[in-house]
Amino acid sequence: MKFLSLANKDLKELVRDRKGLFFILVFPIFFMLVFGFAFGGMGQSNTPYKLAIVNYDETVTIPMTGERINFGNNLTQLLEEAKYENSDVNLFNVTKMSESEADALLKTRDIDAALIIPDNFSESVLALINHTIMTTTNPLAASQSTSPDITSTLIIRGDTGFINFGVSQGILVGVLAQYQDEIVIQTQNAVQGTPGAQPTVFLNSKVEPIEGTQNFTSFDFIAPGMIVFAILLLATTVAANFTREVESGTLARLKLSKMKGFDLMFGGLIPWSLVVVVQVIILLVVAVAIGFHWQGGLNSILLAILVGVIGGIASIALGMIIAAFVTSVSQATNLGTLITVPASFLVGAFFPLPDVEIFGIPFNAFLPWTHILDALRSTLTYGGGWNDISYSVAVSLVLTVILFAIGVILFSKNRLKSEN
Repeated sequence: MKFLSLANKDLKELVRDRKGLFFILVFPIFFMLVFGFAFGGMGQSNTPYKLAIVNYDETVTIPMTGERINFGNNLTQLLEEAKYENSDVNLFNVTKMSESEADALLKTRDIDAALIIPDNFSESVLALINHTIMTTTNPLAASQSTSPDITSTLIIRGDTGFINFGVSQGILVGVLAQYQDEIVIQTQNAVQGTPGAQPTVFLNSKVEPIEGTQNFTSFDFIAPGMIVFAILLLATTVAANFTREVESGTLARLKLSKMKGFDLMFGGLIPWSLVVVVQVIILLVVAVAIGFHWQGGLNSILLAILVGVIGGIASIALGMIIAAFVTSVSQATNLGTLITVPASFLVGAFFPLPDVEIFGIPFNAFLPWTHILDALRSTLTYGGGWNDISYSVAVSLVLTVILFAIGVILFSKNRLKSEN
């Protein structure tokens, strides 16, 4: 069969083309390493955020006990000791410094956020304590009281364009609200003589991670995207390879054998599919080595290879389409890169993009690699089995068959038609 002879030829050429193999297999590893270090690999499930505290607070005296206390220092200690839920990892890496020092570090993003405690913070906390005592002992008198409330404003400062600031300021707001609630509860308990008592709770909440995400990091979400990125890059290499055969005259000689477009395309599937299998295995090993929390055992690897091969066939078809319209290897490489890199972003390989809909359907849903990515994340990140990925596999397979048919038709028409 002609396609087997072509497959054997392409496989030998692949082995001889060391530069091409380097680009296909090693180049994606570089991206995997970069994103692994940047988005929380190396086995770290939770990371303390870098917090600077500028404390202008002035010490006050507690009337009931005569004790002098600086609630700014008290809040600072609480933030230093705060930990992630069910973890020994601190929420913040706290550093005390001046406001000018904090501003300088915020501009260079050497810290994630700065908390500025005003000079009247202890006064406002003391006012809260007094108000709580009065409300607890004499609610009517408290409602008729005309004494002014002393309020203070804590400033959370940072770069609003920095993702770490967005996360850390959200955590800070929650901690500060809890701090105020604890002061009220402790004061009420002290007045009522019930130390340690808690108010009646009618609603409870509990954080419960879905299976496979107990130690979830951003990298666990991105790693499958890196595999899809590598698979998409295959289209550029395939396009250049087919174009090189045109330039070298190999295709002209193959025409004399009455070779059809299907033979050429199907023959190329075998060696390139083997490349995809190697890609998936190598990138998964690298990802796990730098902190990817792989789920699902051996079964997920086999499913990932199957899904990867389907994505690889789609990339081969895309490469054939590109080769049908270019006249040189450099054009094939440039056009392939121009298409595959934006496509990687479009399918969500690096981060989700807003949906652009066509007739109510997201545009990227028409691309097989979108469903390949969904399937890889389902099985590798969340440990899903065949039932969890069957729909994504089916859709990607249908889209790949369509893309394959388009590739055969276009390449046959533009490259294999009889010369006049």
